[in-house]
Amino acid sequence: MKPTCWWIPVLLLPAFTVHAQANIDCSGAHIANPANASYIIDGDTVTLVNGVRSQPAAPGSHTVHQTRLIAGTQTCGEFDGKPVVAVLLSDDPGGSGTNIYMAVVAPDGHGYPAVLLGDRVQPKSIVIEKDLIVVTYLDRPPGAPLASPPTAKVVRKFGVERGHLVDEP
Repeated sequence: MKPTCWWIPVLLLPAFTVHAQANIDCSGAHIANPANASYIIDGDTVTLVNGVRSQPAAPGSHTVHQTRLIAGTQTCGEFDGKPVVAVLLSDDPGGSGTNIYMAVVAPDGHGYPAVLLGDRVQPKSIVIEKDLIVVTYLDRPPGAPLASPPTAKVVRKFGVERGHLVDEP
C-alpha cells in the first residue's frame, strides 16, 4: 500500500485563513517588512527574502530546509514600548513535520527569539492587545497521534521578559 499525505494540504490550507488584527495602523507606523526580516529560531538566525528562506537540510543534501512567513498572519501594534509586527512562521526542516512559530519583528528588522507553537498545528488568529500577543490555534489533544487533525483550541498569550517572549497567564 502506498503512503498518502492527504493531511498536508488539509493542514496548510487553513493556515492561509488566519485572522490577524492590528491595534495600530500598520501603514502609518515605522515598522519592518516581516517578509524581509531576520528571526531567531532555536538559536539560529533565519533571514527571509520575500517571505522565504531555503537551504539544504545538511551539507550536500538534496533535502531542503524551508522557513516561510505564513500568509495573512501579520499584525502590528505596540509591544514592549515600540511598534512591532507579530507573525507566524512555518519551519519545515525537510522531515515529516512542519513546526509553527510565533515571532516579533522590531522596527530595525530584528526581534525576539521565536516561540514554538507546535508541530503541524493550525493557526486561527494573532492579535496584539494591551502589550500582549495573543495567538489562537488548533492542536491535537494530549496523546493523539501527529497524523490526526488538530481539533483542540489553544489560546496562548505572550509578553516579554529579559528580551525573550514568555507565556503569560
